[in-house]
Amino acid sequence: MELKLHTQSITELSERIRYLFHANAILLITLFLLVIYLFLQNKIVVVQVPGGGGSVVESVYEKTAIDRSSQKAIIMATVSAISQINSANYEYEKTFIQNFLSPEIFTVISGQIDSQVKKLIDQHELGSYYFDFKEYAYDPLLNKHFVRGDVHTVNAVKNTSQSWIYEVSMRVENYRPLIIALDTYSGNEFHNTMWIEKKIKGNL
Repeated sequence: MELKLHTQSITELSERIRYLFHANAILLITLFLLVIYLFLQNKIVVVQVPGGGGSVVESVYEKTAIDRSSQKAIIMATVSAISQINSANYEYEKTFIQNFLSPEIFTVISGQIDSQVKKLIDQHELGSYYFDFKEYAYDPLLNKHFVRGDVHTVNAVKNTSQSWIYEVSMRVENYRPLIIALDTYSGNEFHNTMWIEKKIKGNL
């Protein structure tokens, strides 16, 4: 009788161990799948970004994308900050644009800003630059943004202006929008798909 009870107890214990083992295995698999799901899911985050005239606009971020209007707002704010430089604000402007430029682009732009300010100081001019926005466009074929405006150079005796175009490429990395290419050239015509086609045909 005691042997029978002992054998039954061992059997029950073995079954309980197998049950716990299977339960733990299922739990571990469930947790593993949950971690993969959380890692891969594309959350939507709504934040505020700078808009025109000192305003702010709501921006919808996904892990690798951002809505077009928010891209425009970020690009416009960055272009304005780059263009509106003087000896008093340039350090602040550099800190601001660093949030939206890739490290490589920021290094180049930061050096250009330092050169501009040094030129103003060397010429003993308490001058500054400011940007007068004219036009924005997006080319989906090139996946590029274009901003055109007049850059004014102002000092005590003169106010000169020149039309400049900013050609911008942007991507989103882990919810962070980054400008990865920024080219500038003088003129009034965007170097977009239409311009490239004209150039290929020899109409430019």
